[in-house]
Amino acid sequence: MSAYAKANGAWRKDPLYPIFAGISVIVLLWVVAPLIVTFFSAFSSTTNASFPPDGFSLRWFRNVFEIDEFKTPFYRSIALALISGICAMTLGTLSALALTKYRFRGSEAIDAVLMSPLIVPQVIIGLSFLIFVSRMQFTGKFAVLVVLHCVLTLPYAVRVIRASLTRVGRSLEEAAVGLGASPLKAFFLVTLPQIKAGIFAASFFCFVISFDNFTATAFLSQSNSTLPVEIYFYIETRVDPTISAIAALMMLGTTAFVLLIDRMVGVNRIT
Repeated sequence: MSAYAKANGAWRKDPLYPIFAGISVIVLLWVVAPLIVTFFSAFSSTTNASFPPDGFSLRWFRNVFEIDEFKTPFYRSIALALISGICAMTLGTLSALALTKYRFRGSEAIDAVLMSPLIVPQVIIGLSFLIFVSRMQFTGKFAVLVVLHCVLTLPYAVRVIRASLTRVGRSLEEAAVGLGASPLKAFFLVTLPQIKAGIFAASFFCFVISFDNFTATAFLSQSNSTLPVEIYFYIETRVDPTISAIAALMMLGTTAFVLLIDRMVGVNRIT
């Protein structure tokens, strides 16, 4: 059945369907419109980020790679996202296994603590880290940023991997153990291949969340500026389509990653 036929059938069954569909379209346009304006303003041939763009030029994309202020923060953001992502994935996988396989007193409290960075405002998290590291005299350390980003990305790793583990039957792993495999070997040979889609998706989420984070990172990046923080400093003094070009590149990169995930593991398997 085509999408049009399904929509037509839903319209006949529910008279409120056109209203909800219209509201959904309006919300979608409200969310996507700023991205569209930012993307196309990056191709402006003038120094103004206007929409529709005045002419067509790729000069601002070239300018992104020529500005020295962006190079070091970019590499630092990549390193930070990779290191914190590995830490978050390691801790997240172990936590997800413990919370999914075993029932013990306090498991719900532990789950709530692990998910708390999704609820607590990042301003509070960043300020708390700043106060703590100032008291401990750890300010200016790259390792502090790694710990911060690990805290911010850990909930995504735990949530996605737990969702994958709930789809895995324990009978296969128990059978492997019954046939003589150790629990660790059974995990790597039986469980891990079944949750590789979730691990891949969780790694992507952790990398993107870390790379794009500004709110909490701004409190701790005095001497270790990341790309989002450097972008903020840039637009304080200069307003040109260079920032739009950076945003366009990040949108294209994120879209490519999503398409890659869908191609390799299927988005429907992790949602």
